[in-house]
Amino acid sequence: MKTILVYALRGNEGYNGLFLSLLSEGRRRGWRFAWVDPDDREDAAAERLRLAGVFSILKPAGFISGYIGNNSPVIPPDGTPSVWIDTSKPPPGATVVRHDNASFGEAAAKALLDGGGNFAVFGQKRHNWSAIREHAFAARIRANGLRCRIVRLLGDSQHPYAAIGEVREALRRMTRPVSAFAVSDKLAAVVLLAAESLGWHSPRDIRLVGVDDDELLCMSFPTPISSVHPDWVLGGRLVAEALEAQIRGEAAGREYLYGASGVTRRATTRIPYVRPRDARVERALALIASDYASPITVEDVVAAMGCSRSLAKLRFREETGRSIRETLEEMRWERLLVLLRREKTDLSALPALCGFRSAAALRTLFRRRTGMSMTAWRKSQI
Repeated sequence: MKTILVYALRGNEGYNGLFLSLLSEGRRRGWRFAWVDPDDREDAAAERLRLAGVFSILKPAGFISGYIGNNSPVIPPDGTPSVWIDTSKPPPGATVVRHDNASFGEAAAKALLDGGGNFAVFGQKRHNWSAIREHAFAARIRANGLRCRIVRLLGDSQHPYAAIGEVREALRRMTRPVSAFAVSDKLAAVVLLAAESLGWHSPRDIRLVGVDDDELLCMSFPTPISSVHPDWVLGGRLVAEALEAQIRGEAAGREYLYGASGVTRRATTRIPYVRPRDARVERALALIASDYASPITVEDVVAAMGCSRSLAKLRFREETGRSIRETLEEMRWERLLVLLRREKTDLSALPALCGFRSAAALRTLFRRRTGMSMTAWRKSQI
């Protein structure tokens, strides 16, 4: 059994999804993982010395750096198969798996264009990943003949709350309604707090989309925040595939991208947003929003509602205008189209990635909706 050394903070919010995917991929390959948390209290030299001792004892078959920062203080021994995740300054010639940041801006624009209003994007100065998201969003909005204001904020991207006054002033100068994109969920929370301090209501006065789909953060507000969901499943798979290729003897130096798998729509983008009168329906919608990409069924949703199947279906349709099955299918369909547009996404993986019960069921649905095979449709989009 090969040991893979992972240098990353466990519990790093959204990245948990990527690492869980990586663990699943690793188990299929017969790998075991040893985790080492970065020690920010140590200087780089001390940290390298600490990790050198770990390398000498474990002698790992591969190394994965999930250190999200400018320069990782740890460089593995020469010849160790290695992959670097979303590191802005990896070692020369390293294999890197990183966000396709443009895809996040494009997904947010698609989610907001249907609501109109005045468009704005809130980003962070001095961060290249933020600039790419900002420009992709603004470009998509402007391509539709609309204006988009870009607001770049100072401050720490991990702790943007210090910028709330700056955000409030920027919003105060805008004409409502505003359709806003924030380049992270943390920043989206600041935007929503600033809007509420002005007496604005969401989604009536401000429609909002963040990035990371941090459910704990997004659901912390009376009006939960819609968010672009990174394709953590694909990210973990790419890390495993890139590492496996080097273990087999292939050269390092490739770059792999994973982007948005879609937008988890919550209250800040509903048109119009009407909170379900029935708490059972609200529980059902919350389950669907969080788990639609897993193989949950109508029965799972009914169980979450805590009533009979017939009553659950009746109340759900009364509140939403759709059946439970139709709602699940539509959200899975939207995710499917996002993934299909990516040339590198393996078609055989799509049923599992989108929550469909089988490849045959997905093929039948796709041909019924489009009259084409998935392969033919993908070619038509390129």
